[in-house]
Amino acid sequence: MSTRASGDPAHDALRVATFWQPRAEGAARKILVGANLVFNEVGYHGASTRMIAQRAQMSPAAIYIHFSSKEELFFRIVMHGHSASREALVQALRFSTDPSERLRHFVATYAAWHAEWSLIARPVHNDMQVLTDEHFAEVVEVRRATMALLEEILAAGVESGQFSVADLPGTRRLLMSVCIDVSRWYVEGGPRSPSAIGLQYADLALKFVTT
Repeated sequence: MSTRASGDPAHDALRVATFWQPRAEGAARKILVGANLVFNEVGYHGASTRMIAQRAQMSPAAIYIHFSSKEELFFRIVMHGHSASREALVQALRFSTDPSERLRHFVATYAAWHAEWSLIARPVHNDMQVLTDEHFAEVVEVRRATMALLEEILAAGVESGQFSVADLPGTRRLLMSVCIDVSRWYVEGGPRSPSAIGLQYADLALKFVTT
């Protein structure tokens, strides 16, 4: 079953190539772009190395020069997706210290990232369970660092009296989940831009933790 919401194939390919341009080089980049597009269209289980090779305009044998398996390819996409979203958050939070302001920046950035880079995020969050135990543990380490950022913000808001949150882990889980879910329904070119979605979600998050 397709995991893709919509989009022009040529435009999708350009968006995915833009993401991978600073993260890989040469043939490895072409393979990652091809794999990312195929995983987005048919999911991990529906993808084959032959399909990925065709999309990358390479032979199936060429894939194994750079990657040991389809799972390793998927791991690279998952790892870079998690790392990129966390780096966006770190940059957004670097100048703010007020809990309310930091929560606004966190949610706005995280929701907007999952809209802007939905072609990356959608397969990442749909099929993570296929990773080997070792690869899954590496991804979880990055994910936990992201979760810790938000939980620290919520705890600081409770301590300062700005937030009323009885269940910190539950609230963190809810806020992150709704931001991640944007990647599953977002349609590029729709009535709301990624930044507009991010700002709306940030306003809702602040209302949620202060009521």
